[in-house]
Amino acid sequence: MNIEANRVVSLRFVMKNKDGDVIEDIMNQPPMDYLHGSGNILPALEAAVEGLKVGEKKLIVFKNGESSGENYLMDVVIDSIRTATPSELKSGKPETKIKDEACGPGCCC
Repeated sequence: MNIEANRVVSLRFVMKNKDGDVIEDIMNQPPMDYLHGSGNILPALEAAVEGLKVGEKKLIVFKNGESSGENYLMDVVIDSIRTATPSELKSGKPETKIKDEACGPGCCC
């Protein structure tokens, strides 16, 4: 399954500035979920991951705003892709999982 509109995508990333300083790193944390095509993430990131599949990695370079000209680098890995439910499509965002005691160590829900 490829990333396209109306799919819930789980991804992890490391974001760095032009000097290589880490701004945000969620590679060793639970992935970020979003509804592709809903406009809830940076437009440059959403466009760059379009068409990727589970397990694919990509280095994305984008600018912070139109006039600043400062480049940012983002290493992204795609963890999962699924078709959004009707309620997710209606709300424009993925449903939040509720932590279950039975999930066990390392659970991401």
